[in-house]
Amino acid sequence: MKPRKIAEQTREEVAAGARELLAHRYHIAVIVMAIAFGVLALFARTIAFFSIDLELTRAIQGASPAWLRGVFEAVTWIGFPPQSNVVFGAIVLGLLLTGYRLEGLMTAVAAIGSAGLWYLIAPLVDRPRPSPELVDVAMQLPTGSFPSGHVVNLTAIFGFLIFLTLLLVSRGWLRRTLALGALVPILTIGFARIEDGAHWPSDVLGGYMLGCVWLAITIQLYRWGRRRSSKRSGVFDRARTVLSSNH
Repeated sequence: MKPRKIAEQTREEVAAGARELLAHRYHIAVIVMAIAFGVLALFARTIAFFSIDLELTRAIQGASPAWLRGVFEAVTWIGFPPQSNVVFGAIVLGLLLTGYRLEGLMTAVAAIGSAGLWYLIAPLVDRPRPSPELVDVAMQLPTGSFPSGHVVNLTAIFGFLIFLTLLLVSRGWLRRTLALGALVPILTIGFARIEDGAHWPSDVLGGYMLGCVWLAITIQLYRWGRRRSSKRSGVFDRARTVLSSNH
């Protein structure tokens, strides 16, 4: 074997090993985050709020300028039905109509799955919302403070859209613009839910944890779907080749 081919093979083996190690660490990180969320949920079930929750909430509410509150209100508005159903439904429909059927399906999975997890977990934890006697509360909501449903939902949906953007969009400036645009609601929704007194910071933290775990599951399902679709396409291509050669 020529030295150049040996060197190329060695580089490929090193790259493959690095990818495998990165994937292994990624899976471990997801498992650790899921366990950490479970531990935090157990604490939230027995503790109405932590002392740092109260300190952070008052600090955020006292430091938010008027223009930033407008941004928070807009991002929060997206997360409430019926507008959330319209916005996310339009995204799914747009992907389907442009030929991205698997991408549209998995975006729906990210949305429906994250909402379903909140409806399942929030009643089990049954944590009370922040009290207006302690912090400013814009709107009284029933129990179900942990985790923040807005944070879970927007993290999973917009996180998956960022993943699709980085994977499918080739133009650098457009990829960066779309990815940053989808990142804004993820970064701001946590502060928004604390600022309007709907959730404690630990509720928001739990929302980000659960949202990231469901995002990771959605991405894995999407990759599995793409591999299966590619194999099926390969089988059909080989069948067409055989049939054409027989003619």
